[in-house]
Parts: sequence; C-alpha cells; structure tokens
Amino acid sequence: MFNYQLLILVSFILSITACKPKQKVVAPTVDTEQAVAKANTLGKVSHQYRATGCATVILVLSPNNPSVLIPKDKLAANLDVDGLEIYFNYHTLRMPQPAGCTSGVPAVLQDITKK
Repeated sequence: MFNYQLLILVSFILSITACKPKQKVVAPTVDTEQAVAKANTLGKVSHQYRATGCATVILVLSPNNPSVLIPKDKLAANLDVDGLEIYFNYHTLRMPQPAGCTSGVPAVLQDITKK
C-alpha cells in the first residue's frame, strides 16, 4: 500500500533543490581615497551670465576638458560666491538649458567643498 509515485515525486523535488547552485554575495571593495580622488572635479563659481538671466554657472578647470556646468539646484549661499574655487562630483543631465543660459550643460552637483 505504499505509493511509489509519491516517493519518486518527493525525491525528484528534493534533488532539484539540492542541485541548485548557491550564489555568493560579495560586497564590492572600494578604496575610499581612490574613489574620492577619482571623482572630484575642480571648478570655479561664476556669475558671468547673470546679465542674460542665467544664474550661477560652474567653470570646470580642467586643461583637457574645460566646460561650463549649470547647476540644477541652487548652490548654498556660502558657496555661491563669484570666483570661488570648489571641488565637486557631478553628472550631466539631458534636459533643456534654463531660460537665459545660452552656454553650458545642466548638471547635478554633489559633495561640494571649498578649495
């Protein structure tokens, strides 16, 4: 009166779950100093386009890739000083330039510190 079909079914299910490979969760190792040094960009706060209606822009001080960034969010009052050099991380945005801004690329600025 023993049901062999049930025994075969249970054995089959157990063998499938036992053979399933285990995935190891590996935390990424990042050297903090290297990540910060690689991501920081030097720039200068500029108000040169205020006459046209464009608020503050950041002039990236990179000899091989000079560019103008338009911050998406307003800078803090202690950082929004014309000529102030700052370090920051950024990524550009695919959005239209704000009204009055004829040059520059909109960007999100993070980790802003004074030079």
